[in-house]
Amino acid sequence: NLIAFGSKFLHSKDLVKVLKEMNDKKKFAHLVFYLESCESGSMFKTLLPKDINVFAVSASNATQSSYACYFDKKRKTYLGDVFSVMWMQDSDQENLNAETLQEQFKMTKKKTNTSHVMEWGDEKIQKMTVAEFQGNQQSNHIVYPAPNPNDDAVPAEDVDMEIIKQMWLSSSDESEKDQLIKQMSDL
Repeated sequence: NLIAFGSKFLHSKDLVKVLKEMNDKKKFAHLVFYLESCESGSMFKTLLPKDINVFAVSASNATQSSYACYFDKKRKTYLGDVFSVMWMQDSDQENLNAETLQEQFKMTKKKTNTSHVMEWGDEKIQKMTVAEFQGNQQSNHIVYPAPNPNDDAVPAEDVDMEIIKQMWLSSSDESEKDQLIKQMSDL
């Protein structure tokens, strides 16, 4: 029931309270909320009303990790998350003027095999097109097939260890490898 921002936290009841207040003050007509975080379903489960013009999609259910993907050797970090990559790839590839939020949700859920993608809130919004929220300009560029983010996916809680492991695997310097082994042991 929280999202951590470093040492700061956003609790689910506070998030939903703000969404309700914003709805009451007519700060939006309809709002779509994509939440990428471990246990992200806990932010909406049993809390998000179905009558406040908010449709939320979470990367995982209330008790499950989310998965990092696309390890970049140069930057020594993961560049994405399976859930986020899947819905953004869908947005790049589909006709957003025709695809509904429900169709995008179903496709994202189907292609994300590392966590249980969930939906919450106002079911009427699901019938609206993605373009109504992401814009109706279709890209005129060629979309090249992206690598499957599921191929190198790791649970979020293992990211630090996996980064060190990847650095160890790519190193040829024995003293650096020893230092990395110590970092793994400490972690």
